Amino acid sequence: MTTLWQSFLIAIGMLRMHKLRAFLTMLGVIIGVMSVTIIVMLSNGFQTYMTQQFRKVGANTITVIFDPGFRRRGQSLGSIDGLTMADVQMLRDRVSNVETVAPMVQAPSTKVVSGDKTLDNPRIFGGDYYTQILNNTEVSEGRLLERSDLERMANVCLIGPDVKAQLFGTESAVGKTVVLGGITLEVIGVTKPVTVFGQSNGKDLLLPITTVQKKWQGGNKVTYIQCIARQGADVNAVMDSIWRVLMQRSGNKPIYRVDSSESILGVFNNILNVAGIALAGIAALSLLVGGIGIMNIMLVSVTERTREIGLRKSVGAKRAVVLQQFLIEAGTLSLVGGLIGMGLAYGLGSIVTLLTAMQKWPGEGGLPTPFPLSAALGAGAFSAFIGMVFGFYPAMSAAKLDPIVALRHE
Repeated sequence: MTTLWQSFLIAIGMLRMHKLRAFLTMLGVIIGVMSVTIIVMLSNGFQTYMTQQFRKVGANTITVIFDPGFRRRGQSLGSIDGLTMADVQMLRDRVSNVETVAPMVQAPSTKVVSGDKTLDNPRIFGGDYYTQILNNTEVSEGRLLERSDLERMANVCLIGPDVKAQLFGTESAVGKTVVLGGITLEVIGVTKPVTVFGQSNGKDLLLPITTVQKKWQGGNKVTYIQCIARQGADVNAVMDSIWRVLMQRSGNKPIYRVDSSESILGVFNNILNVAGIALAGIAALSLLVGGIGIMNIMLVSVTERTREIGLRKSVGAKRAVVLQQFLIEAGTLSLVGGLIGMGLAYGLGSIVTLLTAMQKWPGEGGLPTPFPLSAALGAGAFSAFIGMVFGFYPAMSAAKLDPIVALRHE
């Protein structure tokens, strides 16, 4: 152990003696470790961001969409041309492991007017009492939709914070009226701001679904259906149950799409993992370039220190000791480069988080870049290993030198 420590101290001394040469030699390793670490940091950051966004929606949220594109060529739709309130009731009645089923209608965008003020291109939705529960809707003033609003097809609405600011300024919006598509609606509440995947609810209006269907669009169609699995129920099993019920309704025609937040998140994470591994593998190639640089400089070092090697061997240093000395020097050179690369990656990651937070991209808090300690240590250890592998040949060359020939070297 003492010999190893002394070899390490000698290696550090050689780095101090030839600072510029050592830095240039380590440059490939520095870039390699920094690149691998920053790629892992960005990949982890996007995964963290995706998880946070899906948590807002709910990991056990299931969405049903009418999508006839999956049916076989030439297969007719029959009498089904979309989702309806009958489908909502059918899922509530037949799928026992579902806690909540909520319909949602997205109406065509039209300007909303209040007095002499207007707001263009709002997002207009029709939902029921359960829609608010499923989407964790909260109000900053006023109240949420109630069952009685749906039963009597009330001309009421919830508005987003941007709608409130544009039409009513700092005044309370509750009790005031807006005109939407020729229908006068009373504002019963203002929702709290929520941003999911960069999409804010600021310009949203939520009306009773019965009001949208009966007084505006006509019919009983819904754009999509959202469901929440019961506590403790397996989301995949719930999706299978929903799918079986829908297939019975359609006569086994695959005209629906059933997705869960959990499955979509899994797909995104798999894509990010594969992309991260591929990019990290490409970046790791620079470690090999760095290893070649280390081999080159170690061969130069052996040539420069031939007399020193001969002197050490002439006073009794064994071949294994000389081999160990040069291997540790190569490993130390590479390890120091790896540590510098990790430090640079940490600094760059902090800068990325700061800049994205200032730009509020992709969300309010920016892109988190947690430092992957395990990956960084792995990259550092791998860099030291690369250094020792590429330093083995120069070390063997030094260990095999004949002491008499080495002492005669000029």
